[in-house]
Amino acid sequence: MVAPHNPEHIFKEKERIGKLSQIREIVFGAQDGLLVPLGVISSVAGAFNNNHIVIVAGVSEALAGAFSMATGAYLASQAEKQVHNAEIARERDAIRNYPKEEKEEMSLLFKREGMGSEDANTIANIMWNYKESFSITMIQKELGIEPDPHKTPVGDAFIVGLSYLIAAGIPLFPYFFLRGEMAIITSIFVTLVALFCIGLLKAKFALLPYLKSGLQVLSVGAGAGIGGYFLGQYLPHLLGIK
Repeated sequence: MVAPHNPEHIFKEKERIGKLSQIREIVFGAQDGLLVPLGVISSVAGAFNNNHIVIVAGVSEALAGAFSMATGAYLASQAEKQVHNAEIARERDAIRNYPKEEKEEMSLLFKREGMGSEDANTIANIMWNYKESFSITMIQKELGIEPDPHKTPVGDAFIVGLSYLIAAGIPLFPYFFLRGEMAIITSIFVTLVALFCIGLLKAKFALLPYLKSGLQVLSVGAGAGIGGYFLGQYLPHLLGIK
């Protein structure tokens, strides 16, 4: 039986989409949290073959990386928000000071979307009587900005940092139980599995083919562990450490 349609659900859709869009921060933080520590851990393990050194290096990188990613996400999100707020304020000023020109712009925006000239002019004039609706529509259509975003710089920073920190533990944990090449191989394997799972998560929320999405994310990081291992094997020789 199909559930009855409730038109009032539209008031919650923006919030729902805002939460879904956080998948970007999760994937961004988790993918870096897997690949960067894996490269560091693999190179250190290849160079020194000492689990204590590997674990110290891995934990240090995880904490420093999570903090760096979180602060970077905060500053980037804050800068974006500030730029958007400045553009929104500029647009609202233009609406107050240049009403004729702004109504013409609104009409042009409707025409660009395929609306007839007469209808576009009529709707623009009607909307002018409702200034807030007019302003919101202009900001969305002309600037491509959401006037009332649900995401915040602090929220973005928290999600990115936490995702990085959790993911960074995956390539590190085999070194608590295994040693030598077995630890390196296991670390690379579990990291690749985790990358594939991130692709599956992305597919679930983005309605993408599961296998294609999983393999796509996996392929991005497939060379990181191998590259880090060979770097750790040969760089010390090149630098005269071994």
